[in-house]
Amino acid sequence: MDHAEQHAAARQQVLDAYESVCPYVVGNPFIAHWPFAQQFYFLGLHQQFPNEDDSVFQCLYGGGAGGGKSDAGLMALAQYAWQFPQFKGAAFRRTVPQLYASDGLIARAQEWWLPAGAAWNGTHNIFTFPSGATIQFGHMSQPHAHLNHQGAAYHCTFWDELTHWPVATQPRYVGVSRCRRDVGDTIPLRMLASANPGGPGHVWVQKDYVGGVDMVTGKKLAPRFCFVPSLLVDNPHLDQLAYARGLAEQGLHPTLVAQLLRGDWNAREPGDYFQRAWFGPLLDYATDLWPSSDCVRVRWWDLAASKKAGSAFTSGVRMAKHRMGVCAVEHCISFRETPGTRDDLIVQTAQHDGFGVVVGLEIEGGSGGIAQFEHLRTRMRRLGFRVVGARPAADLNTDREKHYLLRGGADHVSESGSAVTGRRGKMQRADPVASALERGYRWRAEHPDVPLHGQREGIRLFAGPWTQGYLDVVEGFPEGATIDEVDATTGAWAWLQTKEAAQVPMIERENRPRLDQHDIHPEEADGVLADMSRDRAGRWRP
Repeated sequence: MDHAEQHAAARQQVLDAYESVCPYVVGNPFIAHWPFAQQFYFLGLHQQFPNEDDSVFQCLYGGGAGGGKSDAGLMALAQYAWQFPQFKGAAFRRTVPQLYASDGLIARAQEWWLPAGAAWNGTHNIFTFPSGATIQFGHMSQPHAHLNHQGAAYHCTFWDELTHWPVATQPRYVGVSRCRRDVGDTIPLRMLASANPGGPGHVWVQKDYVGGVDMVTGKKLAPRFCFVPSLLVDNPHLDQLAYARGLAEQGLHPTLVAQLLRGDWNAREPGDYFQRAWFGPLLDYATDLWPSSDCVRVRWWDLAASKKAGSAFTSGVRMAKHRMGVCAVEHCISFRETPGTRDDLIVQTAQHDGFGVVVGLEIEGGSGGIAQFEHLRTRMRRLGFRVVGARPAADLNTDREKHYLLRGGADHVSESGSAVTGRRGKMQRADPVASALERGYRWRAEHPDVPLHGQREGIRLFAGPWTQGYLDVVEGFPEGATIDEVDATTGAWAWLQTKEAAQVPMIERENRPRLDQHDIHPEEADGVLADMSRDRAGRWRP
């Protein structure tokens, strides 16, 4: 064998080895450039986790800007479309403009696949390959758009910028339930995605694919699915200096730069209403909890009544107001439950909080909301708890409701509310709370030597297993998927502004247990729910 033959044989051995690890890439005319290391790993990772019982392999690629995310997704779709006529794939963006952008998925796919022989149907957004395989492109801009794929079947779906989806409902429905194949079909089933940190879906994407570390306990949170990190420095096809310089010239916030250049999933873009820094250093239950003689406390509940995934949470935020003026969020608990179990958990939480903590309830619109409030108030008053309720004045529907609420049916009627309903109304109710939070941050900067109990402005936050989950929701407001903790926070704050320390009477009850409120640590609320497990950080369910 001469030198040329030896060289050719050695080269073929290398390509064969490559093919065994990363199939259907060598010689594929629909993959425009050779995958670099992270893309290569991403394209072959499903080989290490073969399907069992038709389970769908799931993997997230990316983490930083310029890491070749879109290219990796198109490569994965083209892998099996090249030679398998039965292959069906789909690629999705969250909105129509994102899908049809000049540098978006469709434009890149046309640049790669049309010269190689694929046909494009612009009416239905489908590429048909010479093999007969098809790849469809779509968007999910409407809440029920995923239901348009009820009868579809895909071997592979790719979700570009997964964090643009506030909740996992649409990607999970199409990417998992619509990923299926016929008996005897050997094409792997895959749900693949790309993402940068940030965006309305940051929390669930990080939890499912990246994991992390609990900021309070230091416990590592393991991801459920695979993650292949890739950054700008990993991509040899880009002018990395020019790309990074372009990001710097945009004047982006340092947190956003950390997300885009370093792929830092623990860096959060500052919220419009609630920012982590505004709360100041986290407080310690052992040293910072105020005695009941110096403050008034309330646990305010934003009620929901469903266990369905994607439904609203029932959230209860416990907040205290010191006689000097500063407030503190002492605890938050959130869960999805049916009305009966929900009410039981509210009672259990009140029993743990103690009689020194007022129970506050949001009164929903209509007579049903009043009946719901009366039922819970009657039940808890029998146990000796002080129960109050409130509804924004502008949300009162009838003179009867106004008479009921203003004549003692509820503790007060908030005048800060707005007739605007939905998320916009919630944003208006959050405005004064966010303003107080930011004022406190500035006040502490001007008075750095004043101790906690001497502060006159702001809202502080205690450290506990629930704290990071609470921050994830409030910092994501108003774009986040759920905002129930924000509603409970604004309710607690609004009620406390009408009260001063030692102003709230307690209901007398014969033989009531004697409890000293400041000896009960909210961090121990986990023990009250010992038969439950975390649904997400700070959230519980059976």
